[in-house]
Amino acid sequence: MNPFLIGMIISMIAYIIIGFLIGKGVKSTNDFFVAGRRAPTFLLVGSLVASYCGTGLYFGDAGESFAGIFSPLMMLGAMLIVGYVLGGVFFGRFLRRSSCNTIPEFFGKRYNSPALKKLAAVTQLVTIIVYLLSTIQGIGTLMALVTGLDYKLCIILALITFSVLTVSSGSKGVLITDTIMFGLFTIVTVVVIIICTVKGGGWFNIVEELAQTKPEILSWAGDPDYLYPTGTQNMIWAFAYGIVWMSVCMVAPWQASRYLMAKNEHSVIRSSIWAAFFVFVLEFIVKCGAALLNHFKPELADQSHIIIWASTNLVPTALGAIMVTGILAAGISSATTFLSIIGTSVVNDFFDIKDERKKLKTVRLAVIVAAIIVMLLAYFNPPQVFWIMFLGATVVACSWLPVCIASIWSKRVTKTGAFCGMLFGFLGCGGMKIYASVAELDLPVFLDPFFIGLAANLIGMIIGTLLTKVTPEEKKQREALFVIPESEKDIKEVKKTKKTVLASIILGAVVTGVLLVFWVIPYTSNL
Repeated sequence: MNPFLIGMIISMIAYIIIGFLIGKGVKSTNDFFVAGRRAPTFLLVGSLVASYCGTGLYFGDAGESFAGIFSPLMMLGAMLIVGYVLGGVFFGRFLRRSSCNTIPEFFGKRYNSPALKKLAAVTQLVTIIVYLLSTIQGIGTLMALVTGLDYKLCIILALITFSVLTVSSGSKGVLITDTIMFGLFTIVTVVVIIICTVKGGGWFNIVEELAQTKPEILSWAGDPDYLYPTGTQNMIWAFAYGIVWMSVCMVAPWQASRYLMAKNEHSVIRSSIWAAFFVFVLEFIVKCGAALLNHFKPELADQSHIIIWASTNLVPTALGAIMVTGILAAGISSATTFLSIIGTSVVNDFFDIKDERKKLKTVRLAVIVAAIIVMLLAYFNPPQVFWIMFLGATVVACSWLPVCIASIWSKRVTKTGAFCGMLFGFLGCGGMKIYASVAELDLPVFLDPFFIGLAANLIGMIIGTLLTKVTPEEKKQREALFVIPESEKDIKEVKKTKKTVLASIILGAVVTGVLLVFWVIPYTSNL
């Protein structure tokens, strides 16, 4: 029997069993929605990283790095990890302080606006469904490639797995399984990339060879024949999407909602720092590893399959099976996060259900319905993992970023300004994306839908604010966010957080050294 199929079946059964076991402890919507608000730092880190590092990293980013835009994507990666720290310090801890169940609920409470709550919920559902679509397509592609099963059957099997896991255990189960999966795919990724590079004569040998034979793969400008014709345009694109992904890591619902589950605000800050470090480690290993695989396979029919090709051709079969199982885990972890957010948002932000048992039944039904909708979308649409993933990221950045920042740090922005900003950003970005796609336009980088959507958001926010005034209730809600609870003044917790901040400075220096030693110096010295 196919060893890759065996590994995947075993892992999926294991996740379902874990979900049922954890589900026995889910007694209320507080457990299902926000894991009882008792999540320690390490579970938050695991979930933050796992919900980010899905199939988009292993298929989309890896494929694009292999094809020729490794450097722009590394610049993007360096920018996005800053979003974790900024998000935790300047948004996440206030979100946790609000004691809300969802981010749309936070918006509605902060601005005393049911309309804004509903709008935020709608934009959240749209972006998460889009993102979930890219994830399920990646999982289906992975399973079909290594098992030989039909792609559509693979989608159904994967959907059953993460739907059962989410329905049975909610956010509590998602946090625990995310952390388990994070450990699995991180360790196996590092091992596989090391073995591949050793097989090619060593990391430095491959970098030196590519610097001479295919210098565009690791150059700062990227391949001029792939994305944009000049290095400057490629870097402008990377800078723009660096802001997009920084925004995602700051405020996207599948990231910032993890902070609602934290046991305290110190856990929020500490987890954001460690998540930034581990995400960058994975970004560098996967993207640079994929670029270096040009040494073994200069051409590949579908570039997004490069990590799978390496797992099935360059390492022992048993290790390759564990690797693809790890990638499957990355996809499932993201999918469970998305589904739990959808279910929670539907019940919490659209309905006013008082009965606890009815709430739990409704949220589980919402998860099942969402899973079926995404399955149908994936079933009848060809896989486009990288670009669908970027569409979801762009829309959420344009819709939410300015409003999230204003909700904490602006005394002047009103509920009307926040509503108009979010609506205009959503329509501006989404509308431009759809128009460019339908008209088959090749837009210049400065007319990217991200820039259009962000500008529309800011214009809408400014106009809406100028036409209205801040109400006493809005002012009161904002002031309440700056009242530090006594429980957050614990001396031990403060010391732990200070040590983590100090560690982040050291880790920053380590990251810089790694980039210089393992990429910049060996590459530039051999041009």
